[in-house]
Amino acid sequence: MNRRNVLKGLSLSSLGLLLPWNESSANQPFENLKRKRNLRIAHITDIHLQPEKDAAKKFTKCLHHLQNQKDKPDIIFSGGDTIMDALDKDRSRVEIQWNLWHSIIKDECSLKIEYCIGNHDVWGYEKAKSEPDYGKKYATEMMKLNNRFRSFDMNGWHFIVLDSTHIRDDGKWYTAKLDPEQREWLEKDLAATNLNTPVLVLSHIPIFAACVFQFGDYVKNDRFEVPGSWMHTDCADLIALFDNHPNVKSCISGHMHLLDTVIYNDVKYMCNGAVSGDWWNTGKFHETKAGYSLLDVYDDGSVEREYVQYE
Repeated sequence: MNRRNVLKGLSLSSLGLLLPWNESSANQPFENLKRKRNLRIAHITDIHLQPEKDAAKKFTKCLHHLQNQKDKPDIIFSGGDTIMDALDKDRSRVEIQWNLWHSIIKDECSLKIEYCIGNHDVWGYEKAKSEPDYGKKYATEMMKLNNRFRSFDMNGWHFIVLDSTHIRDDGKWYTAKLDPEQREWLEKDLAATNLNTPVLVLSHIPIFAACVFQFGDYVKNDRFEVPGSWMHTDCADLIALFDNHPNVKSCISGHMHLLDTVIYNDVKYMCNGAVSGDWWNTGKFHETKAGYSLLDVYDDGSVEREYVQYE
């Protein structure tokens, strides 16, 4: 090798060292540089809106922050736990929370919102069981949804919104899974989707996550005991279903107020923190600060996330 070739090699190596690293460029082939972004999604989850703790003021700041991004999102996906709690509250308290939500969205948000039901959105108040809007009906009305689960197409992608929260066998709220009706619908929906159309699944509770193993006090007798309310108890079944549909590219969720990414069998599972952090107390739950996610979905089926702290 002559002196000129040595210098060329050193220049290229130096250039490689100076190039910035980010999630979208790491481990990506050069062909991906030609990909086209189809959509930018702002994923807000676990807002837990309430009149107390300056939650309304801070949530408004979050909405302004995401709408004022230089690279603006096209749409908002709201991932559930919209209000602080309806599971254990009477109608008057639940109405206060929803009224506050609608007031802020009307005055402070110009983007379309696609909703997903979270466990705290469900009206599970024990004394309200005889009410006609007990359970999911109240939440679907407040979110203006025709159904608690659904799918839609947008900008070359197919989006599936699931309902994770269900009554346990003992009649109490809640465990994480799909009910038989929803499971049958999901299989038919995926079968009817063109294999060339990439799919993103939105659920409140993670289908598959690493952060559920973060809590040391849930290790008993040298075994992890992960509650069925933290992650889908039917995760193995759903993973097997997705294996039959390689166009399922990503599943996003909230619920845990923690941030992680698990790539399993070519599906990217992302748990995307919480707008409320630790329920509006200190703004940080374990290692994850209050924030929202910006998700870029591309025509090659790839999905990239940036987690944004708005404080």
